[in-house]
Amino acid sequence: MISVIIISHNYGKYLQDCINSVLNNDPELIKEIIILNDASSDNTDEVSKKNLRNNKKIKYFSQNFFSLPKSINFSIKNSSSPWITKIDADDLIEPFFLKKFFNYANQNNLDYVYGNLLIKDEVKNISFTKIQEIYGIKKYFNYPVGSGNIFKKKIWEDVGGFNENIYYQDDYDFWLKIIKNKNFKIGYFNEAGYIYRKHKKNMSKNKIKKNLTKIKVFFSNTLFNKNTKTR
Repeated sequence: MISVIIISHNYGKYLQDCINSVLNNDPELIKEIIILNDASSDNTDEVSKKNLRNNKKIKYFSQNFFSLPKSINFSIKNSSSPWITKIDADDLIEPFFLKKFFNYANQNNLDYVYGNLLIKDEVKNISFTKIQEIYGIKKYFNYPVGSGNIFKKKIWEDVGGFNENIYYQDDYDFWLKIIKNKNFKIGYFNEAGYIYRKHKKNMSKNKIKKNLTKIKVFFSNTLFNKNTKTR
């Protein structure tokens, strides 16, 4: 069974759609849905509590971290399943997502599985598939989007969780720590089960700070760091 984690910072506008998309998946695979409200000033609290009353599988936490990595770590720490998937509150998953990706992970004895993205432009309402297959040396520069992957909680424990000392690129940092470990089996599943919604409030808008952080994360985690073990 899987712990589904939803992080919301002022994404109350999208949160109900996100929760509904999770509930449209196979209920037997959902151990719990953890909603973390990180310092929202919109209706995130109201939407979360309404769902909390209506569904016993939902756990709700409200914190003032002002930090995505802290929110993720807190949520995973409070999860009770050996499998984790994280969904941003402004995004969605397809009804087959949990079943297909979880089965693929089990059938191939994987610890971490990622797939393709369905990109939804909120303004034009146009969707297309982004292929995320990563191989060879590219794995040090490209990485799956931070949400919409299914992985064992043990991975999070072994790599020390998400880096709470950075504001951007925490998902890239997490990815690099995973691929360095030879004991983890990572797999790409050629399906688009995660719907990434593009809109004006996406968190990753500051490209300069994002790219500078990516460079820093790269050098601290790859073969250029003498303390780093590579695959």
